[in-house]
Amino acid sequence: MELEKLELLEEKINQAVQLIERLKMENKELKQLNDDLREENMAKDRMIQQLKEENQHLHQQKLENTLGREKEEQIKNKVEQMLNRLDELELNL
Repeated sequence: MELEKLELLEEKINQAVQLIERLKMENKELKQLNDDLREENMAKDRMIQQLKEENQHLHQQKLENTLGREKEEQIKNKVEQMLNRLDELELNL
């Protein structure tokens, strides 16, 4: 009877050891996966920051281009006004 109890206890201990070993391996794999995901997340954060900076730069360029076109239009209008005045002067001569 005592021997049976010892064998049963040994079996349960062996099962517990196997479970602990399996859980340690699983924990190691999960830690590695966690590290990989953290690195991936950091890389994506850097990419997002770069894209935000690029977007801001492009927005600034668009604004500058718009202002440039407005100035160009103003200059064009002034030149047309001066040409019209010259035409009027020529007609009056």
